[in-house]
Amino acid sequence: MARENPFAKLDIASISTDKSSVKPGYAMTGAAKTVVRSIEDLAENTKKLMEGEAIVDLDPLLLDVSFVEDRLSDDGEEYEELRQAIKETGQTTPILVRPSSSDSKRFMVVFGHRRLKVAKDLGIPVKAVVKKLDDITSAIAQGQENSARSNLSFIERAYFARNLLASGMTKDVVRSSLAIDEAMLSKMLGVIEVVPAPVIKMLGASKKIGRDKWLSLRQLLLAPAMQKVATEQVGTTEFVALAEDRRFDELHEYLKRYKVKSAAKTPKASSSAKGWTSNDSSLSFVMAAKPKKVEIELSNAEARPFSEWLSTHMDRLYEEYSRSKQENNGD
Repeated sequence: MARENPFAKLDIASISTDKSSVKPGYAMTGAAKTVVRSIEDLAENTKKLMEGEAIVDLDPLLLDVSFVEDRLSDDGEEYEELRQAIKETGQTTPILVRPSSSDSKRFMVVFGHRRLKVAKDLGIPVKAVVKKLDDITSAIAQGQENSARSNLSFIERAYFARNLLASGMTKDVVRSSLAIDEAMLSKMLGVIEVVPAPVIKMLGASKKIGRDKWLSLRQLLLAPAMQKVATEQVGTTEFVALAEDRRFDELHEYLKRYKVKSAAKTPKASSSAKGWTSNDSSLSFVMAAKPKKVEIELSNAEARPFSEWLSTHMDRLYEEYSRSKQENNGD
């Protein structure tokens, strides 16, 4: 007897758009229009995705993770609590998956990665709802579910935003997914683009560290030299041995101390520096002699045109210098 297809009766229609609930100031374009962006509607909108759908048991080994990463580390105690709850009472909330685009027998997780991990650990089927979704709708649903559950930290949300953009999504889609405005997205990307990847990976989810502290760390790391210092520090045996929830504060304090110490060691301006300013004050010249080089700085209105003139007359000027040198040597 042929086995009944458990997905034959699934309604895979797209999510309906409730335009009345969209906040002003969010220009919704393309496929992103299928999802409501308001953060007050996140939990309700995610519920609509699952409403009235058949729940099926799937083999965890047939499921692939989302094409966009959103987590930087395991949740530790939270994960263990979830695992124990599912072990004792079963999985009460299904995960959302979509059919794989490359293998008709496999599925991709939209959200519910921790529940999937628990099912794998316990060796049991995972309860899931299957919906046919495109990449954009999947990404937005993934972000909304995480926002509604409030279980992603600031840096994980920034990490998710960066990965969405890297996968080809627009900033409109990213803002929809995380229910944030342009200013917040700019702050998130500002952090994730300055803090070196090895540092972010080592600091992990940093659940207790909010936006302001990450912006402070970003400020400390604006100089490439400081980025190198941070990367070297997080790779030390002592740092790796720290509990994850202590790493951010330890690194932040270390970098502040290092910056103060470096500033104290910075030598004062060389006494051999020489300056000159034209009579009309349109050109200033500063020359600082160092052991193996001489630095020349031109400033004010005529700096650029004079530098261009200077570069075209270097041969003649050097010849004059050579002749004067010979004359001074008595040749």
